[in-house]
Amino acid sequence: MAVRHALETPVGDGALSIAVASNSRTGPVDRPPPRLHHRPESGRICGGAPVDQGNAADFDLFVIGGGVNGCGIARDAAGRGLRVGLAEQGDLAQATSSASTKLFHGGLRYLEYYEFRLVREALIERETLLVAMPHISWPLRFVLPHHDGLRPAWLLRLGLFLYDHLGGRKILPPTRSLDLHEDPAGAPLKPGYGKAFEYSDCWVEDARLVVLLARDAARRGAKIMPRTKCLAARRDGGVWRIWLGEAGGAEREVTARALVNAGGPWVGHIIAETLKIESSERVRLVRGSHIVTRRLFEHDRAYIFQGADDRIVFAIPFETDFTLIGTTDRDHEGAPGEAVCTPEEAEYLRAAASEYFRAPVAAEDVVWTYSGVRPLYDDGAKSATAA
Repeated sequence: MAVRHALETPVGDGALSIAVASNSRTGPVDRPPPRLHHRPESGRICGGAPVDQGNAADFDLFVIGGGVNGCGIARDAAGRGLRVGLAEQGDLAQATSSASTKLFHGGLRYLEYYEFRLVREALIERETLLVAMPHISWPLRFVLPHHDGLRPAWLLRLGLFLYDHLGGRKILPPTRSLDLHEDPAGAPLKPGYGKAFEYSDCWVEDARLVVLLARDAARRGAKIMPRTKCLAARRDGGVWRIWLGEAGGAEREVTARALVNAGGPWVGHIIAETLKIESSERVRLVRGSHIVTRRLFEHDRAYIFQGADDRIVFAIPFETDFTLIGTTDRDHEGAPGEAVCTPEEAEYLRAAASEYFRAPVAAEDVVWTYSGVRPLYDDGAKSATAA
């Protein structure tokens, strides 16, 4: 994961979007809200204080979405003294936020797109996380083999030099060169790979990060409501009227001064269907898939492999006996909650890893697959990777 202040936050190797519905983006209420069967005058949210419907607004800020962005926003706002509510239609981190590559990184590949500010901010946050949450994140060394015919060695060295210094690295060790004929990291690789670079990034338990953010937000006074769907929201008299539906069928209305749409891959649906806001901007859904194989190497470092298609693929130690390989970038046409790793994506990942490993990664080596959907701003790019 990396951090982006505007609309995107890279997660793993992609992004999770945030759209903010503010006062200036909507006009008077022109469509009636849905008719609800039960609108309690007060209610208790996730063990918090009862909601007082007599206030001008129940919340200063209401967040739709309980992923890493939504819970992070709720925690930050609650820590600043705001009254915060958050509704997640399912479980916390049940979608994209738990389907990442499990990395908290600075976005090395974004240097090729001259995103220096993004990378710098992400690198600073990377070390902040290491200090704040050492029980769910830890340093991980990555081996980047030099592949003849792809990015030249001088370019890799320059990029990693910038990666070392843009964020004012204080904790993690710097980049170094490796002789793969002598270093143990070369043993699992084909003998044609003789040179590599080793740099630092971080592993993170992505779902636990989200839960910890939510718990800390609640500790700071936020009302966290999992399994609660935002049915509709309309601007009315200077506040947002928000209708919520709970898993058991109960429905309630709350009000908020400001509303944040952190719905992840549902962000476009929320804008169009829940908020009924017409927008010319479009969201592009991109699927990132992973395969988990039997353990492919014995050491505790990870690999980052370059592909002929200019993409990168990670091979990371996973749990005790497995290797995590990912990710892909494919346009996703189906429902966000129904993403699966297709046979073509699994074959792509196996082929990408087999280009480097001595022993080809066979279909029978794969023990599990998973996939998540990232919402990106649709800028008209031809490929999902370039979006």
